[in-house]
Amino acid sequence: MMKNRLGCFLMYVFNNAMRKCLNCKNVIFVFAVICLFFIGCIEMKMPPEKPLEIWWKSYKKNFILSDGRIQRPEHDFDAVSEGQAYAMLFSVFMNDKSAFDLIYGWTEEHLSRSRLHGDHLLAWHWKDGEVTDWMPASDADGDYAFALLLALYKWGEIRYREKAVHVMSDILKYETVRGADNRLFLLPGIWGNEENGYTVQNPAYYSPAAFRMFYETTQDNQWLQVIETGYWMVTQSGMRLDNIRGCGLVPDWCVVDAQGNISTAKKKSADYGWEAVRIPMRIGLDILWNKTEETRKVLEKIYQVLQTVSADFREIKAVYCYDGKPAVGYGSLPADAMAYFAAQVLGIRADHLQASLRNRVGEKSLAQNYYGQSLAFFPLSLEEGILKRP
Repeated sequence: MMKNRLGCFLMYVFNNAMRKCLNCKNVIFVFAVICLFFIGCIEMKMPPEKPLEIWWKSYKKNFILSDGRIQRPEHDFDAVSEGQAYAMLFSVFMNDKSAFDLIYGWTEEHLSRSRLHGDHLLAWHWKDGEVTDWMPASDADGDYAFALLLALYKWGEIRYREKAVHVMSDILKYETVRGADNRLFLLPGIWGNEENGYTVQNPAYYSPAAFRMFYETTQDNQWLQVIETGYWMVTQSGMRLDNIRGCGLVPDWCVVDAQGNISTAKKKSADYGWEAVRIPMRIGLDILWNKTEETRKVLEKIYQVLQTVSADFREIKAVYCYDGKPAVGYGSLPADAMAYFAAQVLGIRADHLQASLRNRVGEKSLAQNYYGQSLAFFPLSLEEGILKRP
């Protein structure tokens, strides 16, 4: 407001000066006033956009289509339920209701299993105009219900709660199973409960911050049991896998037998890789929102291992073997984003990680890296102070 008034005042002075120029030809006076006017115009420029605002504009441009589908350019422009749920979460925190409703509408119309299968879970994969795999993925289903509850708290529309409750109920009904020690395990989808007594697990699918909100909404104690299992899983799987002693890094996939022993899953990665890289985000949100200090040790261990094996974060590799040795020779945006997020949650200053993340987020070659850009939201939004519990 003040800058607008200044501009009007300078324009007024400028006009008067021009009239004086015609009368007295005082060129020097007019020149000085013109300089003042242009200085005022420069000062009236809009302040620079914040990194998160720039990121959101880029994310919408590269991934959110006009119909609400989230495309993955690096995967032949397909769509997955995970991407729809992530973008809905981002829309809530960015207070972008039009984007949220657009994405929600496409997701329900094209991925909901309700018409063909009678439940409220989501088909995980869509491509070339149709669903190519109707199997649900429990991480996406959980994030979907989570986003709907956050939208309820943000905008107050009861329809979001009604849908979230249906999804939560079906997750418990179809995507959990009782296993060793009567633990309630979260399955990867409507599969993973093997006939030989093994339960297939993806530790990064457990989302304790979301599950606590599910419990608060439904008062169903099963969600507290799933949280307990999730923390048991990330702790124990980081300590031992088969007969291999762990260093604290959690595997992408594993199996649990009837006695509670954790071992490698056949034909699936046991690395700390593209799946497990999300664990700092899953645990970190719970620490931030619910002050679960006992779980800090898990995150601290992961952070310490990454710091050690990457030579003090000179470059975090995209994938590490279970024993902590680099599995690849290159870094990645997801790895940088989650390492920096861990540092933020733990209250550790990490300028080198922040700089590395900023560089990767802004790289043209990574602008359409859907997974990396999605995970970058969490440290960027925490920096901006908007990643708050409703």
